[in-house]
Amino acid sequence: MGKEVKKDYENACNAYLKLFCEKHGYDYDADCWVSDDVGGIACVSDLFVDMVTIRTDIDMDAPEEEFVKWYDYSVRLRCLGVDGTPNFKSWLKGCPRKTEAEIAKIEALHEKVRQAKELLEDAIKERSEDEDS
Repeated sequence: MGKEVKKDYENACNAYLKLFCEKHGYDYDADCWVSDDVGGIACVSDLFVDMVTIRTDIDMDAPEEEFVKWYDYSVRLRCLGVDGTPNFKSWLKGCPRKTEAEIAKIEALHEKVRQAKELLEDAIKERSEDEDS
């Protein structure tokens, strides 16, 4: 019984994945589940997408372009260390989002931190070299 349920689940996950790939123009491959964990995270067209997002996209019949907008927004903020990016379902329902101006401000601050870190590392290296001489 357990093996049948597991097989049904995997078939359903692969069916969702196939619909998702067809909708967005990605090549479908049932072997794209990360670590062969069907229903976990799939790697499609160099994007990593979890099953919840795939189901949301299909079940809510999300506009095709919204997935890419949400994915890019989320990756951009995560790269800046911003926690709490919305899940796709919340995005589709119009949750609050950072404006382009707010994101640009975070990016500018992130760059200042990067530069300060570089200056600190240079100063430490210079001091270390002075002590060695």
